[in-house]
Amino acid sequence: MLTVRDFLMPDLGEGLTEGEINRWLVAEGDVVVVDQPVAEITTEKAVVEVPTPFAGRVATLHGAEGETITVGKPLISIEVAAAANAEGASGNVLVGYGTSEVAPRSRRSAPPERPGGPASVVTAAMPPASPLVRRRAIELGIDLSTITGSGPGGMVSQADLERAARQDGAAPAIEGSATVSVGDRVALTGVDRIAAERLARSHREAPTATAFVRADATRLMELRAELAPGATDASVTPFAYILRLSVIALRKFPRLNAHFDTRANEVVHFRPIHLGVAVQTDRGLVVVVIRDAQSKSLPGIADDLQRLATAARDGSIDATDLRGSTFTVSNFGAFGVDGGTAIINPPEAAILGVGRIATRPWVVDDYVVPRSVVELSLVFDHRVADGGVAGGFIKHLADLVEAPDQATADD
Repeated sequence: MLTVRDFLMPDLGEGLTEGEINRWLVAEGDVVVVDQPVAEITTEKAVVEVPTPFAGRVATLHGAEGETITVGKPLISIEVAAAANAEGASGNVLVGYGTSEVAPRSRRSAPPERPGGPASVVTAAMPPASPLVRRRAIELGIDLSTITGSGPGGMVSQADLERAARQDGAAPAIEGSATVSVGDRVALTGVDRIAAERLARSHREAPTATAFVRADATRLMELRAELAPGATDASVTPFAYILRLSVIALRKFPRLNAHFDTRANEVVHFRPIHLGVAVQTDRGLVVVVIRDAQSKSLPGIADDLQRLATAARDGSIDATDLRGSTFTVSNFGAFGVDGGTAIINPPEAAILGVGRIATRPWVVDDYVVPRSVVELSLVFDHRVADGGVAGGFIKHLADLVEAPDQATADD
C-alpha cells in the first residue's frame, strides 16, 4: 500500500521564515532515498542543499525554481510504501535538515530503481562540489566527474572549473557581458533579491548619520612588513590589522556593538563582538562572520578572514557563518576606492567603511611629506548612538591606526 507524505519547508536556522527554490535536484516521478538532496534553497546569501527524510517516488514539487516557499508549507510530496511510512512516523526528523544526520554521498549513489527502468537520480563517481560550482559546471557544459578537485577531500573549486574550461577551449561566461536591450526586465532572485530586501529595510527604518576621518597608516604598513615569515598561515593584510583595531575600538565604545529591535523599540547590546566582513563573490556581496573577535589575536582574525572569504567565494561556506554579526566592516579599498559610505546591515547599529591605503601628502612637524593614508567612514543608527559616541569611536580607531602596536598584543 502506498501513501503520499509531505516534506515541509524546514527552518534552516535563526528564525528563517521562507526560502527561495534555487534549483530542484529531482523531478516528479524520480525515485529518491532517505537523506538524498532534493532541492537547493537560497537563504541569507547561502545556498543550502535540503535532503528528504522519506524514501520513495517524487509525487509533487511544490513550487517552481525562483519561487519562495514559506517555512512549514509543503516543499515536496513523496509517495512512500506503508511500511516505510510507519517507520518514518517515529520522529526521525530534525528541524533544519529533515533527518537526524546527513548521510555521506556514498549512501546516495545507488537509489532504488523505478519499476520498468532505472531511477533518474544518479550521483555515482561525482566529486564533491558546492551547489554554486555544480551550477557553473552546467553553464560551461563540463562534466564534473572528469575533474580532479584541488580542494580538501578532492572538492572541485571554481578555479578548477575555469581551468578545465580553458583546456577544453570553452569560453567562460564573463559577468556583466550580456547585452541588455532597452526595456528588458530582469527579476531579482536569490542573493540579489535578499540583498535588495535587506538594504531597502535598512534605508527605510534606520535614521543614519555618517562620520569620516583620515588616518596616517604609515606605521601600520611598517609593522606589517616587519612580521616574521610564517607567523601565521594566512596573509596578515593591512585590512586584517584594521579589523583587529576595530575590535579594540569597539571595546571602548560598546554602544556600537548592538542591534536595534524595531518591534520592541529596544537596543540590544552584546558583550561578544561577532565581526561581520563584507566579501565580494560571484553571487554578490556576502557578509561572513568572525565570531568572538574580541578574544582573537591579529593572526587569529587574519586566519578566520582568509578561511571564511575563501569558503564564501567557492560556495562551500556554512550558513551559520553568514549570520549573527553584531558590527560589520566593508573594505572599499579592495576595489581600489578611496572610501565611501556603506548601508547598515540590519539589525546592526553601525557599519565601518575602509578605503584603500594610498600615498598622499601629509603634514608632519610642519612639513608636507608623503605618507600612507587611509580614509575611514562610520555609518551609524542615530537611535542607538549619538555623534559623540560615533565620533569618539572613529577618532579612537584613527589614533589606533596611527599607533597600531596594540594590534599585535594578545590582550
